[in-house]
Amino acid sequence: MSFKIIVDSCCDARSLPVENIPLIHVPLRINIDGKSYTDDGTLNTVWLIAAMRGSKAQPTTSCPSPLEYAEAMSGDDDCFVITLSANLSGSYQSAVAGTELKTGSGRVHVFNSCSASAGEARLAFELADMIGRGLSFDEIVTQGEAYLHSMRTYFVLDSLDYLIKAGRIGKFSGQLATFMQIRPIMGEDGSGNILPLGKVRGISNALARTVDHVHSQELKMEAAGREKKPLCISHCNCPERALEVKKLILEKCPGITEIQILPTGGLSTFYAFDGGIVVAY
Repeated sequence: MSFKIIVDSCCDARSLPVENIPLIHVPLRINIDGKSYTDDGTLNTVWLIAAMRGSKAQPTTSCPSPLEYAEAMSGDDDCFVITLSANLSGSYQSAVAGTELKTGSGRVHVFNSCSASAGEARLAFELADMIGRGLSFDEIVTQGEAYLHSMRTYFVLDSLDYLIKAGRIGKFSGQLATFMQIRPIMGEDGSGNILPLGKVRGISNALARTVDHVHSQELKMEAAGREKKPLCISHCNCPERALEVKKLILEKCPGITEIQILPTGGLSTFYAFDGGIVVAY
């Protein structure tokens, strides 16, 4: 039995740690000042950040079409599809529609990751591990769905510029927060809804508070008897900061011994923006 894993381009994983399992990216698009850019892995994120900052209108994104998903799904291999949260994008609905258009005998299951960025990558790695251990299609579906609903994703933003431009916070409030060096800490509720977890002054305090949340998640998973898993950190143009977060987690969370660090792709950069950190566990 052969498998392939299909992800949308908000997934920051570019390859899988298990050999002979294809990882296929179906790109979203980023729209800036009337031009559409395909997030196919070639977008320079430094350029993207500058273009978003200088845009006259609010940048937007558009999800892949059902046909694009169908083309990736088609064939006789069984497919697992991972999309970013259905509450953030139409990518999940498009992938589900694509299952009706595919050709070939391969079975398909679409996972709404209820996450993005590092969260999608963590789920992709988890599914690859299940395939490598010889689990069946149905076992992977059942265990994969259980895993993604137990996983949590945390975000720390260094810059509020794009949130101001996107109208997510008022311009005056955002500029005041920037002046006061206030950093928002956000997470999700396991169903793909973004929740504010707090705000502190200074990026170092924000990172330390995020590690506290990771430690709480570690204790919950330990109490639930969940097998220890690796943790993923995605960073937007700040590898040194990602290494600092890794160091803090290893010091405070003894049950977490493996951490994967990934640079953000185009879509993750769109959400996390310059200096952003995303942690999934």
